Amino acid sequence: MRTNAAISIEELTAQPLPIFERSARAFRKVGSEGGSTFEVYGDIILKDPGLALHTLNQLQTTGNKSLHAEISSMAQATMLLGVDRTKRLTVGHPQVERTLSGFAKTGYIRTACRAFHAAFQAWDWAHIKNDHAPDEILLATLLHDVAEMALWVAAPEKMHQFRKLMLKDGLPTDEAQYIAFGESLEHFSREIAACWHLPGLVNDALRPENASQPRVRCVMLAVQLARSTERGWYWEKTERVLPQIADYLDTPLDETIPHIHKNAVRAVREAPFYNVRHAAALLPMLPGGEALIIEDEFPEAEAEIETTKKPAANEIVTSPKPDVEKQASMPNNPQNNRSATPEPTAQVCLLPQTDIFTQTLHDLHNGMGKMKLSELMRKTVHGMHDGIGLNRVVFCVLGQKREKLVSRYMLGSDNDPAFSRFEIQLDKPHLFTQLMKKQGSLWINDSNRKKFWPLMPDDVKALIKTNSFFAMSIHVRDKPVGLFYADRRSLDCKLDEQAYKQFRQICQFAAKGLANLAK
Repeated sequence: MRTNAAISIEELTAQPLPIFERSARAFRKVGSEGGSTFEVYGDIILKDPGLALHTLNQLQTTGNKSLHAEISSMAQATMLLGVDRTKRLTVGHPQVERTLSGFAKTGYIRTACRAFHAAFQAWDWAHIKNDHAPDEILLATLLHDVAEMALWVAAPEKMHQFRKLMLKDGLPTDEAQYIAFGESLEHFSREIAACWHLPGLVNDALRPENASQPRVRCVMLAVQLARSTERGWYWEKTERVLPQIADYLDTPLDETIPHIHKNAVRAVREAPFYNVRHAAALLPMLPGGEALIIEDEFPEAEAEIETTKKPAANEIVTSPKPDVEKQASMPNNPQNNRSATPEPTAQVCLLPQTDIFTQTLHDLHNGMGKMKLSELMRKTVHGMHDGIGLNRVVFCVLGQKREKLVSRYMLGSDNDPAFSRFEIQLDKPHLFTQLMKKQGSLWINDSNRKKFWPLMPDDVKALIKTNSFFAMSIHVRDKPVGLFYADRRSLDCKLDEQAYKQFRQICQFAAKGLANLAK
């Protein structure tokens, strides 16, 4: 199973996201009634992701490009545009019902419907939390999956393949994305957000390392809930995210769940024009019905997407493009797996890409003392993820009181709000407190697990759900500043000596870069 070449941002942004015919009709009705009804226009826009994006793009032509970055509501956006320009927003703009067909149309509507469900949940939670601008959170949630909608327009076959790999074949979301697109959906969304200068909260919510920020966490939890409920309200991922939402809202779980169910129904009533199955329609479904939902989208009679033959266990696969392969490696000794709780899904292992690893070292060396912190660290984690083939990479910084390590840069979290809040408490002696005493690295593997695993904090074991990983503490001027953590997520994707050497090599370059920044 080989990856496709990464799609360019130019391809994704060449066509605008279409709007719904219902939005155009609603605009015409408001316009014919007269008056400055900016609130009504704003309400229509916030139910249509394509129209919301089009409205923000129109603000860029007002002559003051800083305005759109400060938008907290669509009513505010329409006021800035003025009555005449607002009335013409839908005139001549592509419409979903006329420009898309087949699974491209169905997929786009399904994604837009899911986005609105997430946005409505987040908007309601923002009110519960007494947020200063609930509509801003609604908008950020509505546009979180902008890349997925753009791909249904620009590359529907790839999106269809991604959905099949993720839903029917059971691959983790991140790995399925790399097979289908050669990149992650969050990467594409960040690039689109930067290209179209979307509001700050949209950008913030697309970076997993920001999960500790309350407003960002609200968006992430809502997106995760909407994605998981596509598979049912009793699916394991839905049941895992519900306690996290209850914790966020600071309400008992038995009160949170019925409230969220009511929100799902309210979302349908607010936007009944999405002609797909809404999440609320799955509320009566009993546990165990997930397979029926998948079969509905991918019936056995459907012509399957052609893929290349799965390689034999000993076959070496090489490709100049980003490569992801299913590896037929045996899992670790079952006795060693008792402390880990891996996901019961099919797994793929990211193959190392030597050219990206080499380029990363070259860029880090040449950029020494020139790169900003954000550029240095993002290049580092990308080098580990793509170059070494490490599925999850995290750089944690030491808290001001040195009481914990908190994630700052991250890749491969699979939109998991829990893992995105990666933290290691340092208030008690354990493996990581020892590692932070001086710059050093560690690889937990079969040969040393008996010695080191008992020193692991239980909360970290529960967080990572694997029992093999790399870690290296980073010191600058003999003082601890942070720690790199990396793994291959699945117990089926074993770490190796070569990957460990490369991990340490990149960490050492990053440490030198941080030392230069400290000067």
